[in-house]
Amino acid sequence: MFSGLNKHEAKKLAAIEILKRDDAERDRALGEFAWLASKVMGVSGCFVTIFDEIFQYIKFSVNIPDLAGKMPIEESMCKHSVAACKPIICSDTRLDPRFVSHPLVTNGHVIFYAAAPLKTKEGFALGTLCVSEESPFTPTEAHIEEFLRIASLASAYLESWYSLGRIDPLTGLPNRQHLRSEIERLTEKDADAEYGLLIFDCIDIPRAYELSRYLGLAAIEKMLHSFGPLLRMRLQLDDAVALYAFATGRYAVLVKKEYARTLIRRVKKLPSTRARITGEVEVELNIFTGFVLFRGQTVTTAELLRRGVSALHEAIRQSIPVKEFDVNLDQKRNDDFKLLYDLGEAFKSSGQIFLVYQPKILLHCEKTVGVEALLRWTHPERGPISPTVIVSLAQKTTLMNDITNWVVDEVLRQVTLWRAENIQIPVSINFTASDVSQPGFANHLESKLLKHGLTTSDIRIECLETEEIIANETALQELDMLKIRGFKILLDDFGAGYSNINYLRKIPLDIIKLDRSIISKITEDLGSRIIAKNIIAMLKELDYTVLAEGVEDEETANILKAFGCDEAQGFYFSRPLIAEDLVAWLRNHH
Repeated sequence: MFSGLNKHEAKKLAAIEILKRDDAERDRALGEFAWLASKVMGVSGCFVTIFDEIFQYIKFSVNIPDLAGKMPIEESMCKHSVAACKPIICSDTRLDPRFVSHPLVTNGHVIFYAAAPLKTKEGFALGTLCVSEESPFTPTEAHIEEFLRIASLASAYLESWYSLGRIDPLTGLPNRQHLRSEIERLTEKDADAEYGLLIFDCIDIPRAYELSRYLGLAAIEKMLHSFGPLLRMRLQLDDAVALYAFATGRYAVLVKKEYARTLIRRVKKLPSTRARITGEVEVELNIFTGFVLFRGQTVTTAELLRRGVSALHEAIRQSIPVKEFDVNLDQKRNDDFKLLYDLGEAFKSSGQIFLVYQPKILLHCEKTVGVEALLRWTHPERGPISPTVIVSLAQKTTLMNDITNWVVDEVLRQVTLWRAENIQIPVSINFTASDVSQPGFANHLESKLLKHGLTTSDIRIECLETEEIIANETALQELDMLKIRGFKILLDDFGAGYSNINYLRKIPLDIIKLDRSIISKITEDLGSRIIAKNIIAMLKELDYTVLAEGVEDEETANILKAFGCDEAQGFYFSRPLIAEDLVAWLRNHH
């Protein structure tokens, strides 16, 4: 919008930058206003101009020979109307000292001349609407009044065209829709030219709007409003380069490839910015940039914008200042998204998703003391999909909750069938932090058990993502409620990566499950044996049951047994089995 353009130079330049560019639909509409003005005035010539700081641009003209499409302001007849922001009605330009020596006057093309400024409500002139004749003409008051009314309507049209759908109302910058139009215009103009699209993420919006809860929206909007000019200054953008408001807190530029390379070098050196929101409150802002280089019409505009956003999000994910679009990485992301969609569809079909059960063995007597339920997915095209992939795809989506509910329901159905066959072994179910952080989780799980006629001793809880659980007060409360109700709680993958011993005292645990990385080399490496032995000893002193996973051979099982490890699971004892095969296995290994 134009409000305040005469006070805010950035908005003024943005408005002119947009209006001086070719836009067939807009310029055709301006031409209709000019043609109507010439008819009302009763003359044969008309034209429309737009001004920037240096040049006059002709957007439309009829019957004005030798009228240059672009000329320096000092050579323009319309400069006087724009400078004064007032109309000029000149019956005979040959008698007016302002125009007498102008080429359009000396060659006889513009003798009668009338110009009305196309201006905003605040009085900022964007250009002019003009009519002319090759002979002197004195219009009536009625003619002049109608002419000025049409010019006013043309001004209102320009303001609405500029505002609606093309300008970000907060920053006053051209918006993403205008960027799309500019991409299409440039690529149609020169299909072989090479360009660069750069998209900048400047503000952590969730954090900013969290601050707005205490400081008010006005403070945040003020920061957003001022960041465009700051970014332009930091990037040292040429005056002719438009800065687009791509989204809240995000900006974009569209430039030739060579200049894009220059901007990328500057972006890599940009320091973080401290923005004062209000009073003494400051936030540190880091600028992330994604860019894509392209030639003409090789990709659609929509695809180009998607690639730019993809590169930007990858820069944010990797926490690096700038990232170019990577087609291979993007393809992997697309494949993951497709796989996530397929996962959702798999739960609606039959046969793709199923559970297997891996026995847990009491080491000192090799008695089966439980099984772990494990999710399996056989994709119709890709075959078996790793459970790790399933969790990584679903854990940040609502699908994770659907998967957990499906697994719980399927386990309870299966345990009910086993109880009817007098098979009395507890089944462990893996739960993520997002599962146990739902208020009422313990109540909901216990209710499901009671509906199936089961007790809390029939199900065990295996906790994944321990760091997230520790950081979530609701999750800790729900685990306490599970413990009170009689559920046994396992800590999964202890020793994988960085394991904080403090976890053990914050979660109400019964069983600690050693990750395979701790025990995988105890048969061949003295250091690994020492580590495993001491970890097991420590956990036993803390009165935990210790379970080792990934036991692949008899020697490993015997060493763990000697170290005092209580339970084990792994291929040495049994691979994960479907329910029917597990029943047969249990009968053979009772």
